[in-house]
Amino acid sequence: MLSHLHLRNFKSAKDLGVVLRPLTVLAGLNGSGKSSVLQAVALLKQTLDQSGDGTTLPLRGALIRLGRSEDVHFEGAESAELSLEIECSSGVVRFASAAKNNADTLDLTIEGNATALRKELGAWFQFIQADRITPAAQYEQASTPDQERGWLGCRGEFTVDFLQRNEDKRISDKRQCPGEMFGLDRALLKLIAPTPKLGDQTAAWMQTLSPGVRLRAIPVDLADATSLRFQYASNEIASGTRDHRPSNVGFGLTYSLPIIVACLAAEQGGILLLENPEAHLHPRGQAALGHLLAMCCADGVQVIVETHSDHLLNGVRVAVKNGALAADKVALHYFERDVRTGESRIESPRVLPDGQLDRWPEGFFDQWDKSLDALLD
Repeated sequence: MLSHLHLRNFKSAKDLGVVLRPLTVLAGLNGSGKSSVLQAVALLKQTLDQSGDGTTLPLRGALIRLGRSEDVHFEGAESAELSLEIECSSGVVRFASAAKNNADTLDLTIEGNATALRKELGAWFQFIQADRITPAAQYEQASTPDQERGWLGCRGEFTVDFLQRNEDKRISDKRQCPGEMFGLDRALLKLIAPTPKLGDQTAAWMQTLSPGVRLRAIPVDLADATSLRFQYASNEIASGTRDHRPSNVGFGLTYSLPIIVACLAAEQGGILLLENPEAHLHPRGQAALGHLLAMCCADGVQVIVETHSDHLLNGVRVAVKNGALAADKVALHYFERDVRTGESRIESPRVLPDGQLDRWPEGFFDQWDKSLDALLD
């Protein structure tokens, strides 16, 4: 497991240490430095995969495209140094480069056991970015190597193909949808999701977004593509309902699909990086996703999630209170950026076993209280 990340002169992080836990939640205003944490981990993965000899730091690659050196070097840096340190199960590994203007590949020095880190990051890794798939007539199929490693794509573009090929994959009991917790109709849930298989459990979790929805992934002959279709069922309509195009059932169902599939299908020991999983979802669905993330982490998967949703956070807190995930397995970080220096800093309230926080920093998901105070004034 990744346990600590230290960034020096990387984007808005002049000298920033971030504790990582099985579930790490990153919050804060736009441009405060949250994404830099996800991008740093992705950059390390990209470097180890792409730079075979470990002597170059590729800022633009298949996993992430950060631009050129001047785009990632802290603007107020006092030296050309740019370094990323990550602590994993085998110890600390340090990646150090010197900024070089107009270059997208930097000379690199690695200290520590990079081979062990490569293995840890390669066990099962997904980086589902905020720019995800949207409703479409069909979705591309992954290449054979990507299919073999279960790669969903940074945009989740291979999710429908993955779902079609792995719909019979058995999902761990610890990640199956607890319908009663979300007030779902038990008979309807059993009708829509009668088995612990990936296809059924994806539909089960989608009940928290849109009750009655089912989905089918259908290969398109001779097109190297897969089609996605939705149906709606009820206790009275058990089967044979009309297929609906993704564009006709709401944007959020397709947009959230890569997040749900990634959480359900992730292998133990794997790592998920997730950007804004709550986007386009009703608050109930956002809270349910928070609970799913907690259940996924409790089952041996490490998740680092960037979010603007207090509902998702509350879903995590409720999961902790209900015993789905131990409180010490969660790290919360609230990012702020100093207007004067441009430097990111963090506050890290602690989740208590009852789901409460030990403190509530100014600006940390407090807009509801502020708005309520203004209405009652």
